[in-house]
Amino acid sequence: MSKKTQSPPQEDIPYLQDLFGLYKHIKARPPLHKDFDIREIDPEVLKGYDYVAKPFRHSFYCITLFLEGDITLNAGFWKKRINKPALYFKTPCQIVSWLKPERWLKEYFIVFTEGFLLKNKALADLVFGLPFFDMEKAIPFEIDPEEVALLGGLYKRIMEEYRSDRKDKFDLISTYTHALLLHVRRLYHKYVEEDQALATSVRQSEHTLVEKFRALIRKHLATGKADKEARTVKFFAEQLSTHPNHLNAVIKRHTQKTAIAFIHEHILHEATSLLSQTELTIKEISFRLGFNEPSHFNHFFRKLANTTPALYRKERH
Repeated sequence: MSKKTQSPPQEDIPYLQDLFGLYKHIKARPPLHKDFDIREIDPEVLKGYDYVAKPFRHSFYCITLFLEGDITLNAGFWKKRINKPALYFKTPCQIVSWLKPERWLKEYFIVFTEGFLLKNKALADLVFGLPFFDMEKAIPFEIDPEEVALLGGLYKRIMEEYRSDRKDKFDLISTYTHALLLHVRRLYHKYVEEDQALATSVRQSEHTLVEKFRALIRKHLATGKADKEARTVKFFAEQLSTHPNHLNAVIKRHTQKTAIAFIHEHILHEATSLLSQTELTIKEISFRLGFNEPSHFNHFFRKLANTTPALYRKERH
């Protein structure tokens, strides 16, 4: 009897959902705060900074001002070698890794969680609309010396507050971070305008995401075994390996609808097709579409179609 060939085990990619787990994974000291951290990587201070970060998925927002060194960064499907002053980003749900630098790095970075944003609404409103926190657009770009000086000054102000014992320090940290992100947004738009190949790539990536989202909704509805979870943005975002906020922003840009409205539109289309063309009972249709109770389906249908399923079917017949 011949032996079956066993396939090699797949490498586990950890999903890091808190900053303590992040710093443990990259072999660094823990943060001072559970939802926010800022660091300066300096070869004169961190002489032992010498490691390879294995691939990991994370749930954070990170923006890095790269000053000196040579590193190959992998973020999502982007791979780029950086050896000049630049900005690079990490956004939730990305798979990230980086290679051991050829020489010591010098950089600043801030990293924060959605928990931090929940406590700072103005900052959250800005972050959720920033293009460089979209997966397809979170790519590094080089900046000029005067831009390095401006951004470096803001990082230093944030770091000074972060290391202080002032009770109101996070009020200023949030304000400085807001200003930093506004400056970075301005630079990002300048960069995209100068790089037409990138702009085209970004548009194509977003179009692909919209079509994958549409196809996935149709697939789940076509099985006739949809459940309540299959009617949420979070469910489809996980299937598409993206963040719900990112998915919603892309869908809104391309369809002028929110992601949840996009889902509801497809459910309504499926419902009207089943009511018009089949003999399935309204109860059976409601279960096929993931509603636990026919009354929930009735409420959903009435809200979107301005009539009940029964009246709609009667009119069509």
